[in-house]
Amino acid sequence: MNNVVNNVKLIDSHELLRRYPALASKGKNKFYRLQWLTRSRAIPLVKILHRIYFDPSDIEAWIESQKIPAGLDSRS
Repeated sequence: MNNVVNNVKLIDSHELLRRYPALASKGKNKFYRLQWLTRSRAIPLVKILHRIYFDPSDIEAWIESQKIPAGLDSRS
């Protein structure tokens, strides 16, 4: 389902996982990882009444912010 708010096309969780399959969990419930990210507010979202949508440009920016620069050891 797609919604448009202030000329911004919002996408639902099904479309988000279709576009970004790395956000899906392995196993029976492919939405588990996405549910954890939304409940912990680790991923940007738009809540309209009881439904949750995602702004693709916010998701792109969030993915960029999660990158670790080359040459940096994440264990230090």
